[in-house]
Amino acid sequence: MSLSHKQLFVVSCGLALQAAILVLINGKLPAITHGMDMMWIAFQAWAVYFVAGCTAVNGIKAWIGYLTGILASIAIIELMGMPGIKDLPSVGGMNLAMAVAVFIVVIPAIMSENLKNMVPALFIGSGAFFASFGHSALAAAVPSGDLATKYLYATQAELIYCAVGLSFGFITVFWRGKYEASLAK
Repeated sequence: MSLSHKQLFVVSCGLALQAAILVLINGKLPAITHGMDMMWIAFQAWAVYFVAGCTAVNGIKAWIGYLTGILASIAIIELMGMPGIKDLPSVGGMNLAMAVAVFIVVIPAIMSENLKNMVPALFIGSGAFFASFGHSALAAAVPSGDLATKYLYATQAELIYCAVGLSFGFITVFWRGKYEASLAK
C-alpha cells in the first residue's frame, strides 16, 4: 500500500518511538552481555528482518544465520592457529594464514545454503562476531584471555542483541500491518 505523506509520518513516528525504546533498553543490556554494548547489532538485525522477508519464520532463520556466522568465525580463528596454516608468512601486509582459513571455511558456509541456511545473515553474523571479539569490554570480562570463554561471551552478546533487533523488526511489521489495515477500512 502506498502511503500518503501524513500516513507515512505516522509510520515514521512509530519507528522513531521504537528506536528510542531500543536505546533505552540498551541501558540494561550490557549487564547481561558482560559489559558489551553492542546496540549496533540490534539495529543491524532489525534491518535484516526486513531483508529476510518480514516473517517470524524468516526472522528465526536470520538468527540461525547469525549463529552459523559466529561458528564460521570461530572456525576461522581456530584454523589460523593450526600447524601448516599458523606459520604462513604475511606478505606485503596480507595475512596469508587468515586468507587460507577464510577460504577453507567459506566453502561449507556457502554450501549451507542447501540446508536452507540464510547465507547473507551468516556473513553479517560473522562480521559482527569479529567486531565483538575485539570489544574492549570483552577483554575486561575475560582478563585471563581464555579463548573458550571469550568465544562464549562474544557469542552470547551477539545473539542477545540479534534477537532484540529481530524482535523489533517483527514488532514493526506487526504494528505497521495493523495500521495499514485500519486505513483500508
